[in-house]
Amino acid sequence: MATSKIAARNYLFQVAVGATPTWTSVAGLKSFSFNPGDHDSHTEATDFDSQGQYEEVVLQRGGSLKLEGLRRIDKATGLADPGQAALDALAQGLADASVGQIRFRHQSETQWRVWNCTAKSAELGGDTNALGKWGMEIARTGAETYMPAP
Repeated sequence: MATSKIAARNYLFQVAVGATPTWTSVAGLKSFSFNPGDHDSHTEATDFDSQGQYEEVVLQRGGSLKLEGLRRIDKATGLADPGQAALDALAQGLADASVGQIRFRHQSETQWRVWNCTAKSAELGGDTNALGKWGMEIARTGAETYMPAP
């Protein structure tokens, strides 16, 4: 089987909006990083029976995403891109309101990775001759699930 390189720009990120939910694309992205091993917890399991060989078990799995891009707004209404706005709101939530859902995949993949997640806003800003930046740090909470891509 031959394999091909894939373009990072062809990854799709959507956030769940509302109770139904409606999956809403996050606009303005320039880069992302996906760390499927973030928040893992490994515990040493070596004992006398290990006969001098190191042993460990994983007692916790996690994952994280970092999204970076440009702030997008509707100039007529002043409202942020709906996907960015949903993540901005999630990043301000407390308790149950701090957990939402995101899904992502490369456009060539046939399944979405779906996460229950929390979000933390990254720095906003820019300089005199730059466009305003936007970013979000997302941590998976619970097990990753999958759903078929439409």
